[in-house]
Amino acid sequence: MIGVFLCDCGTNIAGNTDMEYLKEELSKEDDLIVHESIFLCSQLGQDLIKETIEKEKLDRVVICSCSPKHHGDIFKECIGEKMNPYLWEMANIREQCSWATENKNEATQKALALIKGAIEASRTLQEIGQAKVPVIKDVMVIGGGIAGMHAAIEIADKGFHVYLVEQNPNIGGNMCKLDRTFPTDDCSMCTISPILNETAMHKNIDVLTMTDVEDVSGHPGEYTVTTRSRPRYVDFTACTGCGDCAQTDLVMETPTLSEPLWLDRIKIHEDLCNGCGACAKLCAKQNDPPALTQKEKGAISDYDTRKCVGCWVCVEKCPKKAVEIINVCPIVVPSEFNLGLGFRKAIYVPDSQAVPLKYLRDPETCLQLNGTMECQGCTTICKAKAPCQEAEEVRQLRVGAIVVATGYEQYDLSGTEYNLEHPNVITGLELERLISPSGPTLGELKRPSDGKIPQRVVFVQCAGSRDRRYAEYCSKICCMYATKNARLVKADHPEIDVTICYIDLRAAGRGYEEYYDQAREMGIKYIRGNVSEILADGDELLVRTENTLLNEPLLLEADLVVLSTALVPSRGTKHLIETIPLVPGKDGFIAPVHVKIAPVDTATTGIFIAGTAEAPKPIQECITDAGAVASRIATFLKDDQLTVDLVTSHINPDICIKCGECNEICNYDAIDTEGENYEVVDVACHACGMCTTVCPTNAIELRYYSDIQLEKAVDGILEKDKDSVIAYCCSQCGYNAADLAGTAKMRYSPEVKIVRVPCSGRVTIPQMLYPFTRGAKGVMIGACLEGQCHYIDGNIKEKDKVALAKQVLDLMGIGGEKLELFNISSAEGAKFVESAERMVSRC
Repeated sequence: MIGVFLCDCGTNIAGNTDMEYLKEELSKEDDLIVHESIFLCSQLGQDLIKETIEKEKLDRVVICSCSPKHHGDIFKECIGEKMNPYLWEMANIREQCSWATENKNEATQKALALIKGAIEASRTLQEIGQAKVPVIKDVMVIGGGIAGMHAAIEIADKGFHVYLVEQNPNIGGNMCKLDRTFPTDDCSMCTISPILNETAMHKNIDVLTMTDVEDVSGHPGEYTVTTRSRPRYVDFTACTGCGDCAQTDLVMETPTLSEPLWLDRIKIHEDLCNGCGACAKLCAKQNDPPALTQKEKGAISDYDTRKCVGCWVCVEKCPKKAVEIINVCPIVVPSEFNLGLGFRKAIYVPDSQAVPLKYLRDPETCLQLNGTMECQGCTTICKAKAPCQEAEEVRQLRVGAIVVATGYEQYDLSGTEYNLEHPNVITGLELERLISPSGPTLGELKRPSDGKIPQRVVFVQCAGSRDRRYAEYCSKICCMYATKNARLVKADHPEIDVTICYIDLRAAGRGYEEYYDQAREMGIKYIRGNVSEILADGDELLVRTENTLLNEPLLLEADLVVLSTALVPSRGTKHLIETIPLVPGKDGFIAPVHVKIAPVDTATTGIFIAGTAEAPKPIQECITDAGAVASRIATFLKDDQLTVDLVTSHINPDICIKCGECNEICNYDAIDTEGENYEVVDVACHACGMCTTVCPTNAIELRYYSDIQLEKAVDGILEKDKDSVIAYCCSQCGYNAADLAGTAKMRYSPEVKIVRVPCSGRVTIPQMLYPFTRGAKGVMIGACLEGQCHYIDGNIKEKDKVALAKQVLDLMGIGGEKLELFNISSAEGAKFVESAERMVSRC
């Protein structure tokens, strides 16, 4: 017996569907028991389901209600209390029927067809068991910014051992580069320093800096991560961070270097030198060629810094102490930490407050490491003898779960109308370094071209954001970020004219509106208008914009222009999307499995995201993410064994010919080909079903969403309504987009009826053709956007299959135009409607 449970969902379903008609029609079948509930997801509704299962000894259950994306887990748990939790199907008669269909009679008929499809599919279901796999209690957090550090601390505080992997020499991420943070104007370093130190000192956290993740393999509960640590060429343990090796007398007049410099290592004090020539003789004896030479007796020695190796014999042996070390390392290059502003030596720490405060040598600029000369400067001066030769270290670390917190980068607007090449056009993060007390100008606002204090500063909002040419999305933090920096500039220099050009001002956060009001009271001007161009007039700049409130063009003169550039995924984020692999959203950031109900989970079980690896967001939200991730991981790893539902592929060894096609197509190394028979590693299988589409003998089958299950779903739909277009929609994008369309009450033809599949790549050519043999008008496939498949490349493989199937339909005389694949993101409800209507019109 099959129990069919109809949900009114208040009036959400019953208001546009004839529930009495549905009950009457369904009750005509002898093996169906039909019940109706006003709210099936309520406790009363769940009790009705459980009582009916017991009383009527049901074999299967069909839930006719909202989307399985909303309450599927509730019903699964409810049904699982009384029977196997996979002996049920769900018909989505709210989002994809009642809400999407204007006419009540049409909505009712469509609901009946969808329910019939679910009933027929349920008849094919088999009990699905579970497997137990051991769990490793160690966790890896990739990315040492504010989100990664908070996640690491909270996970470590719960008793788990954490590897914190950071590709830079120090942890802290972009927050360490900020001067202050909105909306309280707290000192950024004052806020983050305790977190930096707690992370570095925590007994359960191993911090691996200068380390890249090269490969991730394994399965949930037991991942193997291959990391490669680049050498510092300074003994990490021996280095005390004293800074003797990087001492310098260089004071820059402007914040920028036009080119790398080679400084004098020593200074000879003429008032102390007696011209004895001892320094030149010792240098000649020690080095060939010598850096110090004496032209005639009694003369002060000449010095050639490019020949000096830094042995410091001249300093040690000068009887008059006339020789002073002024630059242990003579090489000066722009500072990466300061975004090209200021300088660093070839041996350096990124910032004076860096954690860990351990020096490193740059192999590209260090004179010894790049082979220019046998430089001894830092080696000789270092009392701890920390400079050394090192090799890369490759590790294979086994962890039960992974957190990706790899952050963001600023969009590179070089070569655009924003004229970023001009020294006085800078980004917001570069301004942070200029006004930070630990920055290259020690907090003095100096424009890069000449070191003068600017008198007119213009902030340009949405530089690269909300622009189809660059990044279409809003970067979320920029309005408040620019307001904060404008306030700081105005507070230190009330005489400076500060203007913010914006498209729309977004101040949606606690205290944000008041913060903005205070900025206006300080005299900061806000002009609503999109900046079209930044022109250069020598060191001066002209900002071409408009005032949309006054409907007039503007040309603003500026001494310094600050771009609020779009935030984009970091290189580390992009690398991990390909390596793990993870699913990117349309914006390129890592997509959560569900933006509302699973915001820190990814489509890969055991892999979580935090902070701006997921999307642009303020610091507060990054920290909230970190706490959520720690809680999810504590739940995920709480037991010694992980329970895995076997909704996976399995292989029939009797008909498997060991051709290897399934292993070739699997993106998750889930096919074990080493033993006597091929086997599916259940815990590694992601149940995408792509392997089932390439097996020449049908030896491999998906336990859930099997071939027969999908065929029977089609049979049930077409039995009630042959005048249909069958839409195979991938569970993550196509199906979600249809749900979103329904939620927004977007209407589309009731002829389109959806059959959910885990991935578009699960649909075989025979499954594309099958609905036509049963009388369907057409077939459409709703797949993820190209490059954004939740199973990596299922949509790409499906595209090729669709092309072949269209040729077959042409040969059959049906017409290839009646089959189409549409790439749709989960956020594109309107695009789903457009695709559905286009498909109906051509059929």
